[in-house]
Amino acid sequence: MVNRQFVVDQLSVWDYKPTADVAAITERVAMTDEGTFYFYASHPKIDDREAFNQHCQQLVEKSAVLGCYASRQIYIFNITDARLDGIREVTAAHEMLHAAYDRLSVGERARIDALIEQQTQHITNPKLQARLDLYAKTEPGERLNELHSILGTEIGSLSSELESYYARYFVKRSDVVALSSKYEKVFDEIEQKQQSLVAEMNSLADQVATASSTYTNALATLQADITNFNRRADGGGFADQAAFTVERNRLVARQERLQADRDAINGQIDLYNQKKAELDALNTTAEGLQKSINSTALPEAPSL
Repeated sequence: MVNRQFVVDQLSVWDYKPTADVAAITERVAMTDEGTFYFYASHPKIDDREAFNQHCQQLVEKSAVLGCYASRQIYIFNITDARLDGIREVTAAHEMLHAAYDRLSVGERARIDALIEQQTQHITNPKLQARLDLYAKTEPGERLNELHSILGTEIGSLSSELESYYARYFVKRSDVVALSSKYEKVFDEIEQKQQSLVAEMNSLADQVATASSTYTNALATLQADITNFNRRADGGGFADQAAFTVERNRLVARQERLQADRDAINGQIDLYNQKKAELDALNTTAEGLQKSINSTALPEAPSL
């Protein structure tokens, strides 16, 4: 059966003529001859939105995907956002590893599965776990298959046995991981900045609320004291002009301090609004990036 599959794959490779974009991907991730063989045997295509959704229909109906390996063919969503440079290449490498896993003998697959299980015991990345949970829903029974592709393209430090195994497919696997980290960093930095801005805004909101309450109470007290002062002044309640002036100056000083407090509160409100504008802009950026990798997102209307 193995020899039969090799013959089928060889005929498929001979029959395939890679486009310039596909050939460039193969070179950039530095696939070995074996990796390139499985990649080309899968007749990889870089598809725009509509064609990709048709080829990967069962998957895109359940979640946003970047590529798929379906009916022993590889389809890659044509993501063109320059900020996500490398994402098509890593997706191609990921799908190529699905093709390679598909062709492992029963004994070899059992050996690799055991190495993967050992490796995952040392991984505590919550994002990876969330992805595996999603795969459990969208592709039940494919956990080890997905981990085989994820470990090979996204995890920098692996056991020596796994490194030796993945060297069958990549000249320098660390280059693939570097590309993955590069575009993942774009999302991570945005998320970290969003979290930082939200924390700053929450802190400012608490400060404004506390300061406003203090200001309101102090203002009410001052207004009562000014009313009392005016009543005493009108009724001859001061022994002399000096006493009148001293008390009036005290009230004026309190007015000035309250005005300074009010200005400070307004400054905090202005800063809050500034942070909110930054967060709104960041959210728009994040939304745009998410749309660029989501083949099911509706395309924007053309501009005039």
